[in-house]
Amino acid sequence: MSENLRISLVQNEICWNDVDINLQNIERILASDGPADWIVFPEMFATGFIADGLPDANSSVRILEWMKQLADQRQSAVSGSVSVSSSGKWYNRLYFITPDGTVDFYDKRHLFCKSLEPKYFQRGYELPVFQYKGWKICPQICYDLRFPVWSRNQCVASDFKYDILLYVANWPASRASVWQTLLAARAIENQCYVVACNCFGTDPAGHFYQGDSRIIAPDGTLLAAAHSGSPDLFSGELSMEKLASFRKQFPVSDDWERFALERESR
Repeated sequence: MSENLRISLVQNEICWNDVDINLQNIERILASDGPADWIVFPEMFATGFIADGLPDANSSVRILEWMKQLADQRQSAVSGSVSVSSSGKWYNRLYFITPDGTVDFYDKRHLFCKSLEPKYFQRGYELPVFQYKGWKICPQICYDLRFPVWSRNQCVASDFKYDILLYVANWPASRASVWQTLLAARAIENQCYVVACNCFGTDPAGHFYQGDSRIIAPDGTLLAAAHSGSPDLFSGELSMEKLASFRKQFPVSDDWERFALERESR
């Protein structure tokens, strides 16, 4: 188990639909980074949010292989979402890849209603919790942030379902205040760290993304943040001891309601 977890977040400027340029830019950004336990990229970090135009399926395979190589080379876990074709259907899939090559994933549950994402993509039905160096990580993608029941933490006999709530996103600057407010709320209500990585850039429709990537403590305190309005790379360190101490000193989890989500048929 790792008592402390060092995380690097890459708020890269996305060149929409150009995988080569995006991966090259990320490699340049990471060249200045030190050792990290975990590297996090935004939603569809290698293509931009392309809900109305699916990429070549081979690109998805190439991006995944690049992520696996990066995890091996840097001996870090690597996360970020990719448009993936599986059994003839498309998913917005968040990968969590460990240095030993293990690949876990989460398929985005809430497809953005004001885009063509629900038309082209299939929604996910499972909410996994990734295990890494003794930490439990709950993955979420962009629009999922607006649905607190889906991300609700649980605690039984002092055993929390997860310790970190991860968000990767292409969240536009026009709704930046919503992004910042809801991220803090999710940390507070779930007594967990929130790690949130958003992109920078302007998409083909003219929507601007200013980033605002951040790491938030369980009490809502901002621990680390990217520069707003520019590409950035920043790091933060999470403490299991501080998390456990906070949960013990302020045990609101004892009063959480117990519930289970209804499982829909696929």
